[in-house]
Amino acid sequence: LTPQISWLQAGAIFGAGLALGFVALISAIKQGQVCANGIASIGAGYNVFGNTLILAVFPELYAIIAFAATFLISASL
Repeated sequence: LTPQISWLQAGAIFGAGLALGFVALISAIKQGQVCANGIASIGAGYNVFGNTLILAVFPELYAIIAFAATFLISASL
């Protein structure tokens, strides 16, 4: 490592990045499930397009919050 960054800082950045990746993966899986169920419901003849769009945003919110937290952690180091 360089003199500007210590092992502790490197570990914190790595941990924050790893946590962001894990949260983003879970968020993407859940968002895909919500959208797939919405598509299946629309295909079955139900009028759930608006509800599907609204509900698809909620799993993405977790990824956005994790990204913001990672940005704040890396900015404070």
